[in-house]
Amino acid sequence: MPHALIVEDDPNSLSGLSAILMADDFTVDTATTLAEARAALARFIPDVVLIDLNLPDGSGLDLLPSLPSHAPDGALPVIVMTGNATVESAIEGLRHGIWDYLLKPVNIPRLRSLLARIPRPYELTEEVQALRTKLRDLGHFGEILGRSTVMQAVYDQIEHTAPTEAAVMVCGKPGTGKKVAARTIHDLSRRRKGPFVTFDCSAARDGSTRSMESILFGHERNAYAGAENREPGLLEQAGGGTLFLDQIDSLPAAQQEALLRSIDSQTFMRVGGSNRIMTDFRLITASRTPVRDAVASGALREDLFQRLSASSIMLPPLRERNDDIALIAETFVDELNRENHIAGITSGSPKRVSPTFLRECIASEWPGNVRELRERVRRAYHASGETIETLRVDEQGGMGGRGLNGSSVQVTVGTALADVEDMLIRATLKAVGGTRHRAATLLGISPKTLYNKLQRMKLESS
Repeated sequence: MPHALIVEDDPNSLSGLSAILMADDFTVDTATTLAEARAALARFIPDVVLIDLNLPDGSGLDLLPSLPSHAPDGALPVIVMTGNATVESAIEGLRHGIWDYLLKPVNIPRLRSLLARIPRPYELTEEVQALRTKLRDLGHFGEILGRSTVMQAVYDQIEHTAPTEAAVMVCGKPGTGKKVAARTIHDLSRRRKGPFVTFDCSAARDGSTRSMESILFGHERNAYAGAENREPGLLEQAGGGTLFLDQIDSLPAAQQEALLRSIDSQTFMRVGGSNRIMTDFRLITASRTPVRDAVASGALREDLFQRLSASSIMLPPLRERNDDIALIAETFVDELNRENHIAGITSGSPKRVSPTFLRECIASEWPGNVRELRERVRRAYHASGETIETLRVDEQGGMGGRGLNGSSVQVTVGTALADVEDMLIRATLKAVGGTRHRAATLLGISPKTLYNKLQRMKLESS
C-alpha cells in the first residue's frame, strides 16, 4: 500500500484527511509540526506528503529541503494546503517544486483525484526510467526528436516538470514543436490517462459563434441567443487531464483575468450559470512571441505571466540543433515510407536518402524550424524516385541544382581544377557565414580535410 505523511496542526483537519487517505488505501503517518515531520521522514520515505502552509514552528515550505532527493519515482509528490492563499504564495510554492496547491477547506473530490495519480509501489519505475534513458540516447523523447546537447537540457526540464501539477509555459519560435513538447509533458505526467485538450487562442479572432468565455468555461442552456443546450468548456473537457492553450498572448485580456481567477480559486462558473464548479486540470501554455515582449506590449497580463513562468521551457530553433537535423529528416522519411506501405501506395523497397540530401538539410537555415523541415522533406519524398537525391525540388534546376541559398560559382572552361576547388570552398564558406563545420558537410569532406585545404590556400596566397 502507498504511504502518506500528513503535516497539519488542526486536529479536525488532521483526522479528516487521515480518514480520507485510509479510505483510499493509503497507510498514514501524521505530524503537527515541522520537527515531528522531520522525525517521521527519518523513519520512512512516504509516497506523498500533504502539508499545511502555516505551522506552529514555520512554513510548510521549510520542510521541502528535508524531503528525500531520490524518491522511488524520482520526485516525491508534495501537496500544500492553506486557508490563506495568495498569488504570491502559490507562485512561491510552485517554484519550490511542489506538486499541487489546495485551498482550505479541502475539496475532497479534487484531493481524491490527486491521490489516484500517486504511483503505487513496485510499478517498475526503475525499468521505465532505464527505457527513457535509452530512448534519449537514440534521439527519441516522447514524440520529440533530437539528441543534441541543447535538447538533452530540454528533456531534463521536462522530466523535472512533468511529474508535478505546476502550470507550464512553453516558449519558442514558430515550428519548434511547442505542442509536441506539451503533449510529452502530459504523457510523462500522472495525468497521462486523462484527456489532452488543445486550443489555439488566436482562433478567438475567427468570429466563432461562441464567445471566448463560453469556449473556456462552457455555458448553460439558454445562456444567450442560440445556446440551445448546455455545452462544456475547455476547462471541463480537460478534467482529470491537461489543457494546452497555444498563443496564450492572443487570449483577450478579460479571459486572461478569468482564467487566472479560476486557477487561483480552483473553481469556475459556466456562462449563465449560478453554481461554481471545481477545476481538475493541468494548464500548459505556449507563446510564439518572446513572453516578456508580450507582457511589455500588454498582450499578456503580468500576473498571469508570473503564475505561468514558475515553470517555463524554452525550445531552441532548429539552426542551433545541427546534430539533430539529419536524424529528424531521416525519421520523417521513415514515417512517409510506413504511411505509403500501410496505404498500399508502394510495394517495393522503402525510399532511401542520399548523402547529398542530408548535407543540404544540414546546410539550410530553417527559419520555419522543424515544421518547415517536415514539409520540405515531404515534398522531396514525393518528387523523388527510389533515392531522395535533393531537398531543393522547388528550386529552378531541380535535381541538378547545387547552389546554396541562391549562391553559385561561375567557372570558365579551361580553369585549373585546383583553382575551381578554391573558388568552390570560398563560395561555400561565404554562403554559410564562415561556419567551417557546415561548409565541410555541404562539400562532402571532413572538417579536418577542409582545414588542411584552407591552410594550403593560405600558404599559396602569401
